[in-house]
Amino acid sequence: MVGFFSSEVLAALAPGLATYINASTESFRLLVSPYIRPADQEAIEKGIRSAEEIANAALEELIVTEDLLQQHTLKCLSWLLRTGRIEIKVALMRDALFHPKIWLFQAGEDVVAAHGSSNVTYAGIRKNVEQIAISKSWQDPNQCYIADKLTYQFSRLWDNKEDNCLVIGMPDAVKQRLLKTYGSETPPGEDDLAALFTRANAPAEEAISKPDIQLSKTSFAVPLSLRYADGPFRHQGDAVSAWCDGGYRGVLEMATGSGKTITSMIAAHRLYQQHKPLLIVVAAPYVPLVEQWCEEMSPFGVTPVNLTTVGGAAKRASELQKLSRRLRTGLSDVEAVVVSHDTLCTPEFADALKRFECERLLIADEAHNLGRASFIADPPEFFEHRLALSATPIRQYDEEGTEALLAFFGPVRFRFTLEEAIGKCLVEYDYYVHPVYLSGTEMDEWFDLTGKIKQNAWRSENGKPEPFLAKLFRDRRALLETASGKVSMLASLLDKENAGTLKHTLVYASDKGPEQLDEVNRLLGRRSILFHQLTAEETADRARTKQIIRSFQDGEIQVLTAKRVLDEGVNIPQISRAFILASTTVERQWIQRRGRLLRTCSAIGKTYSIIHDLLALPPGMEEGLDPEARALVRGELRRAQEFARLARNAGRPDGPLAMIDKMVDAVYLDPES
Repeated sequence: MVGFFSSEVLAALAPGLATYINASTESFRLLVSPYIRPADQEAIEKGIRSAEEIANAALEELIVTEDLLQQHTLKCLSWLLRTGRIEIKVALMRDALFHPKIWLFQAGEDVVAAHGSSNVTYAGIRKNVEQIAISKSWQDPNQCYIADKLTYQFSRLWDNKEDNCLVIGMPDAVKQRLLKTYGSETPPGEDDLAALFTRANAPAEEAISKPDIQLSKTSFAVPLSLRYADGPFRHQGDAVSAWCDGGYRGVLEMATGSGKTITSMIAAHRLYQQHKPLLIVVAAPYVPLVEQWCEEMSPFGVTPVNLTTVGGAAKRASELQKLSRRLRTGLSDVEAVVVSHDTLCTPEFADALKRFECERLLIADEAHNLGRASFIADPPEFFEHRLALSATPIRQYDEEGTEALLAFFGPVRFRFTLEEAIGKCLVEYDYYVHPVYLSGTEMDEWFDLTGKIKQNAWRSENGKPEPFLAKLFRDRRALLETASGKVSMLASLLDKENAGTLKHTLVYASDKGPEQLDEVNRLLGRRSILFHQLTAEETADRARTKQIIRSFQDGEIQVLTAKRVLDEGVNIPQISRAFILASTTVERQWIQRRGRLLRTCSAIGKTYSIIHDLLALPPGMEEGLDPEARALVRGELRRAQEFARLARNAGRPDGPLAMIDKMVDAVYLDPES
């Protein structure tokens, strides 16, 4: 890493380069300032169009000489570039010149550091009187310290991790016209350096078309088309006001489909108007939700960094360094990143955000998921402003987690329930229940698991079951979710549909094993119904997920089959019919699934949705049940009653009440009385 570089030095290095090529497979890296001689700069700009052109055109034109040694040097460097064994990057500082003179040579664990006054120029190597010190890492503790320190410094700079220095690749430096001419009579001034630094931080297209740009300020604003002060979405404006009045902290409990994303961005803009510069961090539980947030933030004039796609921890740190630099230097007054809940909970991410010198806002989508131990044990207290979004912020069966979330984010500032949303910003729905009676074998297994649960009921701590007991509960729930008669019931329901016109339909299968989903997929295939599953496997591929959803929205895919990946946040408003083969006992899931189905969609003229719910029930229910079997019915009854409560067909002859009445009788009436 040196202040100045001249192509003339290549000839002087020829003997060493030849030996280096034969003895090593490592790359040769140059980190230099943007000040390059006119001849070299012109040659680089002509050849930067591709890596091979850099090698063949730029470097072969850098030195015009008949000297065979120099010609051999060009061939060596051309080969090094084509094989990726030489890299050049440009270092920019805001108000100073990048001016170290350090050469590092490494063989195994040994490092030789040459540091002093010599640049990588012909004069620096052959003509000038220079002073150079040599530090050998193996010689003594002092030299080892110097070698390690300089190696670490180079690594930090090369990976663009230093706040006060911006490092970019040579192709980008040429595209943004960052290379400047220098001469001994006109040393670069501070104003020149500041202008280069500013241009490098601007978007590439702006840097090319507007070389004199000074700042890249954001256009963060609420779209004029949004109507949130009155009308069907007045609740959004009310929610924003409640959060702001609460000191920019708190929870918004809003029904799925009521516009939590838009509400939070309006709230963020209100905060931005009062506190600048501002870093907005959005945390979502799943990759599809992260992608969705990135898309839905764009209309507000904010282009967030999606940290789930940049790579590992080192690359995430590099991206955050860039944002920190832009905010600190005034190049921007608002930046945004979107991360997964897992990344939010890592110490590395927290350490990086602690160093930001600005106001910080955390928007936690589906915030109930952050009741996990890794979050509540060490919450990111450095966020000055906090906004939690959830249709169900209360964590069922987890009072401790709920209390911890409310202690961190603040109390619930605003509520907008599913009941309030239906008919305003959500469509109505019809609800149909279909009993699926367990076989004798399944019922025996259910009794066996229930007995084991009773025997091990003592295996719990602070109200939470220990792993063995928790597994028994899961196994019993899995038995109900995957009852053998459910796929047969789905088949009979599909036979009543017109397979040719069936579309915008969703089938929920159990997440407690792949077998049921595979059976559903085979069933649809046998009926020539165009379907695609959407599970964690598909959503791991961003492009594939978008293609599947787009094909479903366009009607090319008739049915989506899923387990739980669509429960939270993913916005597919075209869904208008669902077959629920499996549900948990968690009420949050019931609310989320209905909200997923009830989103409005003018593109298909959607006015209502249809929900088919397959209930697992014990055989002989009308003949009377023992207490344990009644508990089974009671569990399914709670969900059916909740879904039926808001259904528009609840009291119709074909509605759910007739079956619900039978379940109530089975649970609460004594058949012998």
